[in-house]
Amino acid sequence: MTTALPVADCPGADWDIFCRVIDNYGDIAVSWRLARILTEDHRQVVRLWVDDLNALVHLVPEVDPTEEQQSHHGITIIHWTDAPVTTPPARFVIEAFGCTLPEDYLKRMPGRTVAWFNLEYFSAERWISDYHGRFSPQPNGLQKQFVFPSTRPDSGGLLCEADLFRARDRFVHSEHTTWAHEWHIPLPNGLSLLLFGYENRAIGDLIDDLAQTTTEAVTIYLPEGRLLTSAREHLRYPELMAGDQFQRGTVTLHVLPFLPQAQFDRLLWLCDILFVRGEDSLVRALWAGKPFIWQIYPTDDQAHWEKLDALLDTCRGDLPAPAFDAWRTLTHDWNRQRLAPESWQNFIEHHAILASAAEKNRLTLAGQTELSNWLVKTAYERLQCRTN
Repeated sequence: MTTALPVADCPGADWDIFCRVIDNYGDIAVSWRLARILTEDHRQVVRLWVDDLNALVHLVPEVDPTEEQQSHHGITIIHWTDAPVTTPPARFVIEAFGCTLPEDYLKRMPGRTVAWFNLEYFSAERWISDYHGRFSPQPNGLQKQFVFPSTRPDSGGLLCEADLFRARDRFVHSEHTTWAHEWHIPLPNGLSLLLFGYENRAIGDLIDDLAQTTTEAVTIYLPEGRLLTSAREHLRYPELMAGDQFQRGTVTLHVLPFLPQAQFDRLLWLCDILFVRGEDSLVRALWAGKPFIWQIYPTDDQAHWEKLDALLDTCRGDLPAPAFDAWRTLTHDWNRQRLAPESWQNFIEHHAILASAAEKNRLTLAGQTELSNWLVKTAYERLQCRTN
């Protein structure tokens, strides 16, 4: 579990996080979560610069996409446009996922900015151990430090709120019924699955396999998003939308609205098996401690397969070969968008041992470096060196 670090006695300590929204909310989801954790757990002053406020609205509904500058949850949100940036640079700057900082901002960083981080995309590959924390000299005279989130113990770690696991325990033991009622989400009946992903033809195979081979009730939650398009095509139900329910055999499919980021974890905690996509929802599935299937964003050079297997390897723990093979096979099938009939059945036969392993993996990861702690500790060590 993350432990909030004390703030150094340095008046005016602040952070600027710059984020360009490329696709699928992943960039802004990580950036907003990081801003929240820095503000709430570490008591830092944070400005979030984002070029697409409409994307942020999906995660934080109270944001006004027409406002150039606003404050929510103690975070100053600035619409990042092509206009000159006259705001003095922060002492600590995060360039999310290699976005390029404004030229006028770069010129004013020397003499003001103490630590400059390039927050990279998640990876569990071995090579990131050699590159995490490395510095790169920049034309403005400063050095940019590369930060790699990862499940590997010699990395920047994963973002985790200080109260996350206590909140999970409260939800599971006493709050889930009230929460489900408040958000108009039917409580699960029998085995429960979350399907959150990109377009995927295999959703039809999965629903068919569940309906044909399962004699007990199964509840599927499908949030609004790109995977809903695939469900509409397979089910021949083009009008399927949030609030609708679809029944096939013992399987009940509930289409849910796109939940705010602050509520997404609770949906994960409600389910037994988690199909997730991208980066932020993957990390939340890891912290949920449930068996998960990760749909990785595919790359043209096919490098995503190595990245996918690297994650599975770092999360394997002491899983016996048959259970690990079942998990790996279903994960690969889902990413190939072709589900072999035996893949799901083999996976569900090992569900109990996979569930136990997922919880063990959560505890292992909780004992490793946490990303916001690493950033704050590193930044204030640099500040200490500057002021001595």
